[in-house]
Amino acid sequence: MTGPTDFPEPHGMERAPSEGFIAMKDRLPLGIALLALIVAIAALVVALGEGDDDSAEAVEERPEPAAVTSAPVATAPAPIPTTTIGTVQTLPPAPTTTAAQQVVTATTAAETDEGARQRVVLSVVGIGYDSTLNVREEPGGQIVAKLDSLTTGIVPTGTRQAVSGVLWHEVHAAGLIGWVSGDYVAPLGTTVDTTTEVVARLGQTPSAANLAALGRTVAGAVASEEPESRVRISGEPTVGELSEVTMDVVGQPDDSIRGFRLHLFATRNSDGSFTLRNVESTVMCYIDRGVSAEGLCN
Repeated sequence: MTGPTDFPEPHGMERAPSEGFIAMKDRLPLGIALLALIVAIAALVVALGEGDDDSAEAVEERPEPAAVTSAPVATAPAPIPTTTIGTVQTLPPAPTTTAAQQVVTATTAAETDEGARQRVVLSVVGIGYDSTLNVREEPGGQIVAKLDSLTTGIVPTGTRQAVSGVLWHEVHAAGLIGWVSGDYVAPLGTTVDTTTEVVARLGQTPSAANLAALGRTVAGAVASEEPESRVRISGEPTVGELSEVTMDVVGQPDDSIRGFRLHLFATRNSDGSFTLRNVESTVMCYIDRGVSAEGLCN
C-alpha cells in the first residue's frame, strides 16, 4: 500500500479535505527546513562579505611609512665608531714620547733642583794637554771614547759607583753614555781676572824662559801643599803676539772650592823669555756641591 506522497494523484480525482490538510501538514517541516537553509546561506554570504572588508581595512590602516621610518633607527649607532676612532688618533705615539724622555730625563730633573741645576755640565780637569780622559763602558772597564784635556759639556746621569776608592760617574759624553773617573771631571764656575792677586803673592811680575815654566810659576802662587795640588798644563802653550798657556791646579784646602783653571797671557821678550801680562782664573767646584747661579762654588 503506497503512501500519499509516493505518486501524484490523477487529475480529476477529488481529494478529501482531510487528506489536503494532512498533505500540507507533512510539507510544512520541509518548507521550514528549506527556509532555514536559505537563511543560513544568506548569513554565510554576509559573513564572508564582512571578512573581506576587515582584511581590506587592515591593509589600509597598516602605516606604510613604517618601513621607511625603521631605516634611520638601524643607522643610529654609526656615530659611535667614528667618535672612538677620533679619540684614538689624538693620542700621541707612545714609542716617540718614551724615546724623547729617555734622552732628556737627567737634564730635566737637574733643572728642577736649584742646588743641582749647575751640576749638569762637567768639564775635564787635571789632564795634561798631551793626554786624554778615558770614557769606559763600565767603571774600570773597556774604553769606548777619549776626551781631550779641555773638553766641556759632559752631562752626568746621576748614577755613580765607588770602585777601589775611586768614585765613577755615568755621563753623556762624546755622543754616548759611559763612565768617567770623578777625579778628572768637575763643574766650572765663574772666571775673573786675578793678575793683581797672583803678582802680590809672588812679590813681582813673573818671567820665565818658556811658557810652560811661566805657567808653573803662576800655578805655584795658588797651589796647596796640604792637600797637595795636582798641577797640569791643560792647554797647549801657543806663542804669538800675545802668547797663551792654560794651567789646572786641582786640590785646595777648602770644602767648597776644588781648584782653579788659570789662563795665562804673556808677552815675549827680546831674549825669547816670556813675562806675565795677565791671568784669568776659573774656579773648579765639587760635583756634589755644585755651582750657584752667580758662578760660585756652593
